[in-house]
Parts: sequence; C-alpha cells; structure tokens
Amino acid sequence: MAAPAELAVSLRDVRKAYGPVTVLDISRLDVPRGQIVAVVGENGAGKSTLMGVLSGTVTPTTGTIDVAGRRLPAGRPDRAREHGVALVAQEFPLVGQLSVAENLLLGRRPERSTSLRLGRMVFDRAGTRAEARALLAEVGVTDIDVNRPVERFPVPVRQMIEIAKAWGHRPVVLILDEPTSSLGPVEAERVLELARAHAAAGGAVLFIGHRLDEVQAIADRVVVLRGGHLVADLAPEEATEERMIREMVGGELARAEPAPPPSAERHVVLSVRELSANGLGPVDLEVHGGEIVGIAGLMGSGRSRLLHTLMGAQPRTGGAVVFDGVDFHPRHPADAVEAGIGLVPEDRKAQSLLPAHSVRWNVTLTTLRRISTRGVLRPRTEKAHATRVIEELGVRLHSQDQPIGDLSGGNQQKAIFGRWLAAEPKLLLLDEPTRGVDVGAKAEIYGLIDTAAKRGLAVLAASSELEELMWICHRIVVMAHGRVVADIPRARFGKEAIMTAAAGTQSGPHAAGTQGKASA
Repeated sequence: MAAPAELAVSLRDVRKAYGPVTVLDISRLDVPRGQIVAVVGENGAGKSTLMGVLSGTVTPTTGTIDVAGRRLPAGRPDRAREHGVALVAQEFPLVGQLSVAENLLLGRRPERSTSLRLGRMVFDRAGTRAEARALLAEVGVTDIDVNRPVERFPVPVRQMIEIAKAWGHRPVVLILDEPTSSLGPVEAERVLELARAHAAAGGAVLFIGHRLDEVQAIADRVVVLRGGHLVADLAPEEATEERMIREMVGGELARAEPAPPPSAERHVVLSVRELSANGLGPVDLEVHGGEIVGIAGLMGSGRSRLLHTLMGAQPRTGGAVVFDGVDFHPRHPADAVEAGIGLVPEDRKAQSLLPAHSVRWNVTLTTLRRISTRGVLRPRTEKAHATRVIEELGVRLHSQDQPIGDLSGGNQQKAIFGRWLAAEPKLLLLDEPTRGVDVGAKAEIYGLIDTAAKRGLAVLAASSELEELMWICHRIVVMAHGRVVADIPRARFGKEAIMTAAAGTQSGPHAAGTQGKASA
C-alpha cells in the first residue's frame, strides 16, 4: 500500500467569529501535496474568510493551521509567506502608482553593491526589470511594458500580474481566489495549466471558483462551504454541476429561461458605423430595443474599450454613433448618463463603488436630480427610493447605512444594477456583469438582465464567460484586434464558432454569422 502523501495544509477546529456571529467553523480539512482542491460556495459561505485565515490576513478565533508540518502563526501575512503560502486575491493588492516590475518584486527587489569597501547597496533597476520579465514569461505574459504603472493596465492584465507575483514566491500552497474571473478562455486555460504544473511539482493548490466547468476540469477534490461550515467533500466523479449547486444552496437552483428575441420591428437604439478610438476599430454594430447582444473576444480584443468609448470615458477618433435616433458624441460619461446610457463596469471597486459610503448613497447616485425638490434632497425621499431599489433587486444587507464595501460581491453587483435600472436608461452596457459572484447571485443577475430586455432596454454585454453569453444573449458579436470579426445568431451559438472567430482564423469580417454589418 502506498504511503500517504505529505500534507501541505492541515486545519483543525478552525473557527472565526465576529461577536456573536460565527462566519467560519471547520473541524478538519487536509490538503496533501500534489493535489488541487476546489473550494466552492455562495458569497458569504466563508470562502474568503478561510483564505484569509490561511494567508494570515484574518486571525481565527480558535484552531490551528499547519503548513508543510510547521505551525502557522495566526494573523501574520509575512509569516504565512515565509511558511510557503501565496494568495492570488480576487481584489488585487497591487500598488497602482508603482510599475509592473516594482509590484512584482515588492519587498524582495534585487540590489547590487556600489562599493565593496563601504558595503553600500543600491536598488538594481535593471535586475528588477529582468526578473520581472522572467516571472511574467513563466505565466505566459510576454508583451507588456514592465516600466508602466500597474494602474494603466486593464483588469485582465492586472490579474496576470498578480498571478505572476504569487508564482514568484515559489509557494508550497498556492491559493487562487477567482483567478480567471476577468480572463478570456485562452488566458483562463493558461492559469489552469499553471495550477496543474504547481501540483505536479509537489505543491498544493486551493482553487476558489464560481465557474463550475473550470472546477470540474481542474479539481482532484471539491469541498463545499455553506454558512461557514464544510458541508461536502466530493471526489471528481461526484462533483457534477447539479450536485455542487445543490450542496451550495441547500436545494435546487431555479434558472429562468431567457426571453425570446425581440420582434423585427423593434427600433434601433444604438447604431455604430466605422467607430474608432485608440486601439479600437473600425467597428460597426447595431442593438435594438429589447435585444441582449453579447461581446466575446480574447484578452485585449477591445471589448471593454468599446464600452468605454460608447460611454464617453475614452475619446473616439472617428466614425459615427446614432443613439435613439440622434447623432451622439459624448465628451465624458456624464453626457452618456444624461442621454440615457448606463454602465456596469468590470472593476466595480475602482470604477463604480464608493466602498466607504452607505448602500443608500451608492444606489441613489444616478437619480439624485429626479428625487430632489428644487435642488434639495430630502432624507426621507432618498431613503424611500433606496428601499424600493434594494427590495426590487433583493439586495441582502443589515442596514441602508452600512458601507456598501461590507456587502458580498453579489450584493454589491445587484446594488449597482439597481442604481442604473432606477435611472430608466435606454441602453445598458455591461462589462463582466457577474465577475466574482456566486451561482445564486449569477442566476439573480441573469434575471435582472432578462427583465431589463423585456422592458424594452437595449443591452450590450461583454463577458469572458462564453456559457454566460450563450445563456443570456440573443446574438453574440465577436471581437479581435479591436474589430468585430463575427456576428453569431442564437441558432448558431457554440464555443467552437466563437473561439474560432476570436482567435482570428475566420476568412473575413462577420464570417461566423450574418453577412455585412453587425446588426440584428
């Protein structure tokens, strides 16, 4: 009989409570070297608390943790790193003003001697840049300028930088918290391959994921958390999507069928002709009222850039946009909001939320003028308006006055949707609409998108999840190198058709779908 594998992680009686509320209570969890363990559960199930305890950012109330046979000091991120724990967090702890190279080597930057006699050491900038490029190459990123500040890169690139940073610590235990949530299929597969390579080399991987197909593809075991407790420990053959969902939510999850395509006589809400901007275009596109049009493409294809250009957040350099029958040329996002366009951005924390402010203040931002009387906002009116939004969208919270940053990712996202739906826009732009939310919140958000379309809104949704687009959309346009290269009707949806177009192997524009312009 083969000897049992050495344990990379061993938890015993780990409990975390905030006052009378227990958010994590696990009696035992062992992860041997060479194994990839997926951790799944709804938002609020205890996944982030568990990862915080392992990485030292959360101090457990009781319990012990051993990493590679050594006791892990509680609440010490520095000691956790020394013991061999590396965390790729969902909210990247990168320093935006520092360069890519400085972020990757922060705390362990190369130095060189300037004087053997005096023993003086200075920061070796050339060595830092070289080591940073080598680290990025290990995770498959070879085409970014390591001297540029991190804040100038889009979320998918920052995700890969964070992964490279963790990889550079050569950890025993690699914790991946939603590592593919903002990545396209090709980049996501690269991350999964890194996880497999780490396990094959004798490390252990804890993989937190909401994409259940990825969980099935990568996991040697699946542990399910619900209400802070470990409720299931599943072998791969047991971890069907239905079983995982049932364990996560404590029952069956209802999934509403998407609305049928709008009738042909629906008016054109958005018409884009030869649109170009920095790194974008020319793009041709039409979206009708009541229509949900998806945007697919690999990382850097221009999905987010297109939405930001339409929103006025990036100046366009050419082409024409007709919105609701009128020539449209926004100078900044306020013009787009005034015209009737709403944007749910990819990075809600940096681009949409004011985390320290109340939920009420965040959900009423877009309707302040409407609910004010002669420029005066009355607290009772604001509270009543916020109550309607919160109740209609099912946002779970303790109080309207609590900071929105304290809510789970799914409830934050529903609050942002509520903000825009309350403003009654004509066009809703969605960039990764379910990034970082659990399967239950995803189903709710899909329902919100479907309801918006049924009310006659035009919806343009960019997502790196092909299953998501194929579920909610009436039509999918595929982008590559800043252009629309295919327009695929619902009857022809399929991963192969979308990925073939995204990889740029089509023979001409819109080859996978209808001929001519990307219209309904």
